[in-house]
Amino acid sequence: MGSRVRFDGQYGRPGHRRQLYRCVPANGDRPHRFTELLPREEAWHDACEVCERPVHLHEGPHAARHYQFVARGIAEALAAVGAGATYRQAALVARERARRVRVDPDTGKPRLTRHGQLVADWVEVFAPVVFESHRPCAWPTAGSLLLDDLPFSVRDPATGRFRIAFRVFCAAGFERGRPKLWRVEAFPDASQANWEAFLRALEGAPPRVVCDNHHGLNGAVRAAFPEAELYLCEWHLRHALERLMAKIRRSDEHRGAIDELLPRVEAAFTGPAFWKPFARDAHAADIPRLSSWLEGAGRVVEDQFARRGLRSLRPVDMPLSTSPMDGLIGPIGDALRPRRYGLKNRERTNRLLLLMQLHANRQDDPLAYAKDIRAWLEANDGRPRVPRRAITDRADQPSLR
Repeated sequence: MGSRVRFDGQYGRPGHRRQLYRCVPANGDRPHRFTELLPREEAWHDACEVCERPVHLHEGPHAARHYQFVARGIAEALAAVGAGATYRQAALVARERARRVRVDPDTGKPRLTRHGQLVADWVEVFAPVVFESHRPCAWPTAGSLLLDDLPFSVRDPATGRFRIAFRVFCAAGFERGRPKLWRVEAFPDASQANWEAFLRALEGAPPRVVCDNHHGLNGAVRAAFPEAELYLCEWHLRHALERLMAKIRRSDEHRGAIDELLPRVEAAFTGPAFWKPFARDAHAADIPRLSSWLEGAGRVVEDQFARRGLRSLRPVDMPLSTSPMDGLIGPIGDALRPRRYGLKNRERTNRLLLLMQLHANRQDDPLAYAKDIRAWLEANDGRPRVPRRAITDRADQPSLR
């Protein structure tokens, strides 16, 4: 009590100066200099346009200790990559906005760089921080859980052929009648073990699951959610039947019969009135591969017709396909596909996916991100709790290939 604190100069380069303070203890102890827990970088403007008051040098934005960039700049970069920007694009914008453009030592001219490691480090350190307040703890307890995956193919240098390098598992539920992306995670393959790990990551179980007719996924749903109703996506079923019929059509033997049946597939999936005559005529065509499909997946279609009820009475959270999630996961696929060759570290990719999930759910607010980052830093003496580039793979053994 009674100690005095006053300004005592700044440190840092002009344009990025941060305030130093001097404390003069009341008990006669030796005075000492200090900075705030989260030092403020000098403001570039004389007044704040938001709060409409003058801003002094010591009232600028917060920054982590030993970080050149302020929390607000980090937050804006995280929002940008969540919306689909590349690390290189976001890093260039972050450097220019923060006036941290490097200068050529020989000419003294600005040297623009698009190196993305700056933002990649921020994603690794801060993505879990901004995601934490939005992290779901349990699966939805009402409506349907929609499951699908996004495959990403790369060319195998040994054979020259394309192969699926990794998949992004996606789960969407419904909140107040609107689809919401519940969980997103990258895995090397779509095995039942990986799907089970994905489904068991949250507590509880949904009452109904809608997904593709994939043996690994179906087995995982039955193992993780034994009481849930499993409803196979009718779009995927129809698409599988159309692909099969297109393959059969390549043979001249059954081309005529397929040409007659193929235009009727879409109508057949509208209900029993169209499905039954279609199935009868398909069996009568005496095409073994087609009859085999109808005896298997076709029985599922007939069973689901009995369960789905009238379209006019079906709630919005009880869809017949996974299509309500397409608008949520489509932009993720579009953003990652051009970068798929560079995504080899599974944990780093999953941290990027956290930001994309927030963007899909319209929860990517840079101001809220900055607030979460500041609170996290303040709880850790103004410094990140984890070092940068701590997530690494063993040499020549990428975790996502």
